[in-house]
Amino acid sequence: MKPFNLNYPLRILTASALSVSLLVSSQTLAAPERIISTDAGTTEIIKALELTDHLVAIDVTSPQLLPGKKLPNIGYHRNLSAEGLLSLNPDAIIGGKEMGPDHVVDRLKQSPVQLIQLPAARSETQLIDNIRTLSEQLDQTSRGQQLLSDLQKKLDQLHNQALSSEQAVFLLFMNDKLRMAGRESGGGSLIKLLGANNLADYDNYRSISAEALLALKPSLIIIAGKEPEKAVQQLLKASPMLKHTPAGKQQKILAVDGSSLVSGGLSVSAVDEALRLSNHLNR
Repeated sequence: MKPFNLNYPLRILTASALSVSLLVSSQTLAAPERIISTDAGTTEIIKALELTDHLVAIDVTSPQLLPGKKLPNIGYHRNLSAEGLLSLNPDAIIGGKEMGPDHVVDRLKQSPVQLIQLPAARSETQLIDNIRTLSEQLDQTSRGQQLLSDLQKKLDQLHNQALSSEQAVFLLFMNDKLRMAGRESGGGSLIKLLGANNLADYDNYRSISAEALLALKPSLIIIAGKEPEKAVQQLLKASPMLKHTPAGKQQKILAVDGSSLVSGGLSVSAVDEALRLSNHLNR
């Protein structure tokens, strides 16, 4: 890669679901050599583009994506320190639009460092836009195109075997308590990927009892867990009445790796998880 030129003006980039808006000079910046990622969604794309060697620091949610790689931890993406970030001499700081606090983001915008902010990928369109944006900004267009081509094949397969007849719920199970994913949450986005109907009539996550779940009569229950192979067993041990839902009776209580739902949205690995579930249910 060419070295980053600090003489160029600042570039701030924001992606939307339909377009990418650049608030920048018309000059093109050289690809950054030293990158800080402030959320797991960004880190996963950087990893897919084979640029992890250029990472100089990551946020608290990213280490699990980079096993064996020890990097400085900058903490939580909503509670960043401008001084801490800039002390690492980055060429680019990349993360989500929810990066904060606001005064830290303002400080970064005034620095000579390239700042790239991407919306949470709550739809496949936004995920595609985010990958395209980063691959272009990090001078990895060829790898980005290959990644997008592979991703599109998986999305096409999901569309072709959409689970349109399924009445689904997505659950988080923590400390013996259940939370159900709303339509605009990461879990809701995964239900959309599957082409199923989300039984939640709200946007975010809400607590729910096993009795209330039973009344909803879901035909598909998806549970997120750090250890997917144990998640279903743990759920049914804590809430055995879920065996009596249509999903329980048809053995459609299934688990996904919760880490695939990064930064409140989708990831490349979330698409892989959705395809794995879809293939299982379409056997």
